[in-house]
Amino acid sequence: MSAIPSRSKGAARLLANDVTALIPDFPFHYARFLETAASQGTPLARVSHLAYGSQVLIVGGGVAGLVTAYEVMRMGLHPVVVEASDRIGGRLYSHVAGNPQDPDNSVICELGAMRFPVSGKALMHYFNKVGMTARSTDFPNPGSAFTPSTVVDYQQQQVYYERDNLPPDYAEIEDKLFNVFLEQNPIKFTEMETAMSEGSLDQAKIKALWNAILDAGWDNLSFFAAMVEQAGWSREDIDLFGQIGFGTGGWNTDYPNCFLEVLRVLYTGLDTNHKLMYDGSSELPNRLWTRAPETFGDAMVHWPAGTTVRGLTTQVIAQPLKQEVRQILRRPDGKFDVWVFDHHLAGERQYTFPAVVYTPQKRILDKFRYMDGAARFNQMNDLLSPKEWEAVMYTHYMQSAKIFAQTKRPFWTDVGVDLQHKMSVTLSDRITRGTYLLDYGRSEGPHRGSGMFLSYTWNDDSLKFLGDRSAPLPSHVQLCTSLLDSVYAPHQLNLAAEFGMTNPFVEINWEEQPFFLCAFKMNLPGQYEYQRLLFSQFMNGVSSGQPDGFILAGDDVSWTGGWAEGAVTTALNAVNKLAVHFNGGTLLTNRGPIDEWQALQPKAL
Repeated sequence: MSAIPSRSKGAARLLANDVTALIPDFPFHYARFLETAASQGTPLARVSHLAYGSQVLIVGGGVAGLVTAYEVMRMGLHPVVVEASDRIGGRLYSHVAGNPQDPDNSVICELGAMRFPVSGKALMHYFNKVGMTARSTDFPNPGSAFTPSTVVDYQQQQVYYERDNLPPDYAEIEDKLFNVFLEQNPIKFTEMETAMSEGSLDQAKIKALWNAILDAGWDNLSFFAAMVEQAGWSREDIDLFGQIGFGTGGWNTDYPNCFLEVLRVLYTGLDTNHKLMYDGSSELPNRLWTRAPETFGDAMVHWPAGTTVRGLTTQVIAQPLKQEVRQILRRPDGKFDVWVFDHHLAGERQYTFPAVVYTPQKRILDKFRYMDGAARFNQMNDLLSPKEWEAVMYTHYMQSAKIFAQTKRPFWTDVGVDLQHKMSVTLSDRITRGTYLLDYGRSEGPHRGSGMFLSYTWNDDSLKFLGDRSAPLPSHVQLCTSLLDSVYAPHQLNLAAEFGMTNPFVEINWEEQPFFLCAFKMNLPGQYEYQRLLFSQFMNGVSSGQPDGFILAGDDVSWTGGWAEGAVTTALNAVNKLAVHFNGGTLLTNRGPIDEWQALQPKAL
């Protein structure tokens, strides 16, 4: 979901070195934690047998919520998942365009996350578990080795190139970034990449390199300021790089954000070697929701075979969708009173739970405090410390919009008389920004058609597709096709003739989706301490022996907002915390994030 797309050079090297996304602020190896439990045939952690069957409310049915629910069920707790919308998945949102009953004339449109980096191995563990990686392919990023051709439309001039054979001036920009700027002290890109590679993994080295960057004050630099003040680039280079990235584009939408946000993603390889899931990304949370652990070969304690998260949830709340949590209050006995607005009945119900995991975007949590008067406002303040509430209030989210069209066929494979593809993955500095071409013909799944994102935009660019709510799709599609037909005028493209006939268009603007606050978090300069407080919240009460039962999780709590890997890893933090809360913990043979906290915790500034 992140605004940072894939780079061209270095992708093969990252694969060869087997780089794992060990976030430098807290380089715990979550994938190894998962793999060790699987090899030992145990759940991730354990609780006291006296706690078996204890209910845990999990707010939000996205991937963070469902990973948490699935894993706590395996260790004997009773997850109860509530979701404010009418579907499971959150920002894993796979919509079918075209005719859903006709595989050859329907295609999946990923309205949320759509490309998943192989270095994000905790997420990949779950894709493997539920059987999705067998039906995946390399995502056709602009300028990647897997994309037949790319066109860059910049300053009303078009540049065509095939696969990752960057034009010389683009390759020069990439070289200046990776081989000059990112190698300087204290960034030392190659050293960090080596420390994150499985054959030479060195968590202490990761921490030392990263802490030196923090000590040098790089948290105070925006991405743009870093390119001016530290890289010393000209305005011409900065503008070109903002358009193409390293052959992929869209980077100038990130220029206001903190440079550390970009650097984390580059170090960890989250920006390259992406996979497209043919079954649709939302199948991951859906399968964790509906299937019993034994179907995945997973161990489970306490619950009988056939138990599912959905089954346990519906024992408590018969209709768990369209259930909006609006208040969470801590009781004197440490339990939590929760008020849930049931949109089926248009009324509120109260529940009590011994623990709550909150996964939606965190500024929604702040809104709750003001919904029922001063008395509840003061009570709800007890959920977090004043500094943690401040971190919630200043969380910065970025907008995102997509406009998708199902096509009759993957017409972009046609070659013109000039021996160029008649259409290519397109990067433009004009209204469409990013145009992606998707062919599900090899999926062997229920949807084998083709389609294209006419436009995928972030930040201010996505706001151009707000308004005109009376008939947004026809007008917004026309805006995009007018630009693209103009770009490809020599090939007489005529996009309208290529679109499918049945429900071909889909549009989403995450700025206006109910129960969401834009698409994803990206910290601004100077917000490191806010991020540290949010990420560290799961440790509250652990050192004092009174582990708090209110736990934050989700990608906006992670250090990599907008990547599903961050949603998964914070869910695993919550699982470890719940094990401790219910008088247990991880196994001695498989140390978890709480066990490694003292050695790896994020540096305070």
